[in-house]
Amino acid sequence: MDATDLFLAGLQLYFITMNWTVERSYCAAPITEGSDCFLCPETHEFCTAHNPLFLARPEWLRLATCFSAYAFCVGYLVILWAALTDGWAKLRAPILLFIGAKMYALIYYHTMEFTSETPPLGLGAYFGVEGPYLLAGVLVIRKVMAGSLNPLKARRSVVKYSSKRVPKAATQRALEAAIMAPNHFLSEPWRFYTCGPETKAKLCGLNEDKRKAAEAVPEWLIVTLASEHKLTEKLGLEDHAACACAIQNFMLSLAGEGIGSKWMTGALGAAPEDVMAAVGAPAGEKL
Repeated sequence: MDATDLFLAGLQLYFITMNWTVERSYCAAPITEGSDCFLCPETHEFCTAHNPLFLARPEWLRLATCFSAYAFCVGYLVILWAALTDGWAKLRAPILLFIGAKMYALIYYHTMEFTSETPPLGLGAYFGVEGPYLLAGVLVIRKVMAGSLNPLKARRSVVKYSSKRVPKAATQRALEAAIMAPNHFLSEPWRFYTCGPETKAKLCGLNEDKRKAAEAVPEWLIVTLASEHKLTEKLGLEDHAACACAIQNFMLSLAGEGIGSKWMTGALGAAPEDVMAAVGAPAGEKL
């Protein structure tokens, strides 16, 4: 779960709250200055100043609000669940169906608002209230599409990164994919070392000429080969190939979640034994 997930989860809770309070009250009866439902007095005050059509309660708007209050709540719950469980890929179909319906409703609603005899007053305040629905729609579509990437086509060697940290859950899923790589005789010769700030600092300090470039990489993973066989032997080569497959699986898993990566062998310009020492790899393993 990242910051966008948390933001979307918060928005869904806000939308659900509006469903169960203002929208259902509006569906049942006009909202007046004396309405005592949760957030109704604030809604009346806002609409008096900025959205008189809402208070006029034309039949089309009442029916649309009733539908939103009782049907769209389910869609918000689905998105909330996806945000909390990182289930964007699994829930792709129902989310896209809901977002399509919601965006259509928003376009229709705003078109009717602005072409009516009493269009909204004060666009800043109006879209301050309506904007979160539009923003949520865009963010949800981005999340769903990122979770639905074809990793075989999405994976590229990335050289420029943002400072955003990779979610631990994404790294865990990538590691789970990595260890499913084929390995002859189930030797499982791979070893993975995730690097925290202290280890990353050690790695970046191994070559002062490349320190700046190394420090620009936000996350590091060192992969070693633990094999009983020499690389000149058939089984040693098979273990080496298994590690390569594991690394590819790892990168494909990240690519499927919209996370860039790069496989480097000698780009750091440091001796293999120094890299191994930095991550605490035991004797016998090979970089």
